[in-house]
Amino acid sequence: MHKLIPIILGSLFLALLSYSQSAYVLDEEGKRFYIKKEKFFFLIMALSMAVFVGLRTSGNDTTVYRNMYESIGNDIHNVADINWRNLSAAPGLQLYSFFLKSIGATVQDYLMITAFITVGIYLWFIRKYTDNIFLSIFYFITMGAYTFTMAAIKQTMAVAFLLIATDAAIQKKWIRYLFWLVIAELFHPYAFIYLVVPLVTFRPWSKGTRYLLVGAVIAAVFMSRVLTIVDTVTESLGYTNYGMNEFMGAGVNIFRVMVAWVPLILSFLGRRELQFTDNREKNIIVNLMMINSVIMFIGLFGTANYFARLANYFLIFQTIAFPYILKLFRREIGNILTIMSIAAFSLYYYYGEGIVNGGFDMNYNFMTLFEYFGQR
Repeated sequence: MHKLIPIILGSLFLALLSYSQSAYVLDEEGKRFYIKKEKFFFLIMALSMAVFVGLRTSGNDTTVYRNMYESIGNDIHNVADINWRNLSAAPGLQLYSFFLKSIGATVQDYLMITAFITVGIYLWFIRKYTDNIFLSIFYFITMGAYTFTMAAIKQTMAVAFLLIATDAAIQKKWIRYLFWLVIAELFHPYAFIYLVVPLVTFRPWSKGTRYLLVGAVIAAVFMSRVLTIVDTVTESLGYTNYGMNEFMGAGVNIFRVMVAWVPLILSFLGRRELQFTDNREKNIIVNLMMINSVIMFIGLFGTANYFARLANYFLIFQTIAFPYILKLFRREIGNILTIMSIAAFSLYYYYGEGIVNGGFDMNYNFMTLFEYFGQR
C-alpha cells in the first residue's frame, strides 16, 4: 500500500488546508457553516489526485482499456463503424477514444485525460455540495470511491456525467439533466438508474424512505424475479454482455454492507432533524446515499461483482451526506462520532487496499511524472 500513502497523505493535508482556509460562520452550538469555500488548495489537491490516477500503467482492468485504445486505428472515419444501438459496446466511449486517437493522444494521454474528467467532476461535485471539505475527501478516499476511478472507465465516466445530471436536477434544469443522462447512458447502460433522481426529493425518513426500504427487502426476498427484470431491461437497452445467470453468485461481503449502512443508521438516529428540513439539495443527496446502502443490502443475495458496482453509482453521495448527517447530533456527540468514523474507515480502507488480494501494490504499477513527459 506504500504506493498509495503519499497521494493519500498529500490530498488529506491539502483538503485540511482548504477546510481551514474557507470562510464560515458558527451557529449557537459551534457548528461550522460555509460562507465561501477555499479554491486554491482544493485545486492543487484535485490536480494531484487526477494525475496520480492518470499515471497508472497497470492494475485492475487498466490493461484491457490500454489494449482497446492501442487497437484503434488513427482514422477518425472509424466513427462510422460505431453501433449506436448496442449500448454494451459503449458507443460513447468509442467516440471519445476515436477522437483522442485522431488528435494523436497516446495511450497514457488517454488514461490521463480520462482521469482529469472523472476525478475532476467527482471532486467538483463534492466541493459544491459538501458541508465539510476535509471529511468528504477523507470518506471519498477511505470508502473506495477514489480507488475505483483507477478502474472501470466506462462506469466511472458514466457516473461523472450523471453527477452533472444530478446537479442539473437539483436546480430543476430538466433538459440539461436529460442531456447528461443520455450521454452517460452511451458510456454505460446502467446509467438509466439515475431516472430515480427526480423522484427522491422527499424528506428522508418520511413515507418515501419507508417505501424504499420495504422495496429493498422485497427485492432481496424475490431476487430471482428482480434479476429477470434487470436482465430484460438491460437487454432491451442493447446491453447483451450478461445474462441473468451471471448475476447469481457469491453476494457482497457483509463487512462492506455494514460499512455502507453506517450513514444510513446514523441518519435514522437523526431523523427528527432531517424531517424538519425542507432543503431540496440535502433531501436528494441523503436519499441517494440511502439507495447506495439499499443496493449493497440487496447484493447480499445476488453477486458482488454486479451489485457492488451498481452501488458505486451512488457511492459519491455517501461521502457528501455523511458529514451532513454528523451535524445532526449535538456538537459533543457529533465530534465523538466523527473521531470514531475516522478510525473505523481508516482500518476499513487499510483492510481493503493493504490486505485483501495481496493489497493495492501487488497489481498496480505507475510511471513517474518525469517519465510521462519524457514519452512526449
